Amino acid sequence: MPKLQSVYPRGHFFQQMAGAHQVDAAAMVSTRGFFGLYPSATFLYGCIRTDDGEMFEICRRVSHHGEGVATGIATDDSALSKPPAVLLVMSTEVDGEQLRFDLNSMQLQATTDDCEISLEGKDAVWKSAAGASGRPFRITFNESSCSWHEEGLFSLSGPILKPGLHWYLPGRDYGTYYVSQIFELKGEIKGRPCKGMIAFDQTYMGQGGNLYKNKDLVMEHQGHNVWYTWSTRYEDGSYECGHFMLGNGPLGFAVFTDGEQVVATRDITGFVTPREGSPFAERIDFVIDGEKWEFTPDPRGAMPDMMRKHPPTPQQEGFMRRVGETRKPIVWFAWGETEEEHGLSPQDRLPIEPIFA
Repeated sequence: MPKLQSVYPRGHFFQQMAGAHQVDAAAMVSTRGFFGLYPSATFLYGCIRTDDGEMFEICRRVSHHGEGVATGIATDDSALSKPPAVLLVMSTEVDGEQLRFDLNSMQLQATTDDCEISLEGKDAVWKSAAGASGRPFRITFNESSCSWHEEGLFSLSGPILKPGLHWYLPGRDYGTYYVSQIFELKGEIKGRPCKGMIAFDQTYMGQGGNLYKNKDLVMEHQGHNVWYTWSTRYEDGSYECGHFMLGNGPLGFAVFTDGEQVVATRDITGFVTPREGSPFAERIDFVIDGEKWEFTPDPRGAMPDMMRKHPPTPQQEGFMRRVGETRKPIVWFAWGETEEEHGLSPQDRLPIEPIFA
């Protein structure tokens, strides 16, 4: 039975609720809020691997309250602190050793500023604004599949790995509601055959809130040690996908599915083994409901350019699995971060606890 080490002001729990949700295209383009929270952002992110062995980490974010950087990866700290409106592309092609910003590709694509959002039949659609500078994009989402086309760069499509997963963190004045769907995609990138996995997620925050930036209860209180989104397709046709967070105090959860069953629990602990002389992890070990899991970074999976953003977070791509897993993976992604400053393993109390006079 979990024991609480701290007593918080009225309205604070610092405990996440997690589960599965029914996938609905109309809900993806709705302006409806939940739990007194407002739509904050829609974002797609994941890992695509080419048949010739290169790896691309891609992310596009659509703000729902008009904030963003329209000029690419800026050099001044004030611009970097804003949520990105550019297409983020990191690639092992740049230096052959890590995932680095592919600035040439990023600067050619249209931003998400004034992105057009609509429901076309059964498809939710996001597309670059008419007349927008840069190469256009078009993204579609329905209850069984999605497509993501960035003109001149890549074209991807594929099925959803149902059900959708979501988690909710209530708070005294605001919280976070996080809604996720995961897709297995294939197509071409830079003219080469490829395949991979992406998450297609949405956040609801306090009015004007953004993950990492403001009105984010987890970041404000140095609440997490590890946060990963992951998915794996195995050779036998089975799959698993989910979200893991190691957290301080009462924070932390795991929610994952194999398409038949959903596991949602707050019984999660673990520890990060840091890479010597680096902000990145050598490996991450978890124990979830008494079962051992492990994250193994891809040898080229470190994303050093993500340390340039504010706040800097050491993010890595790799592989998430149960210890002793014998199935052979054929498509996978695990994109997440460790926060060494918040601790290498869960602490009994939040490093920054809310205090009200």
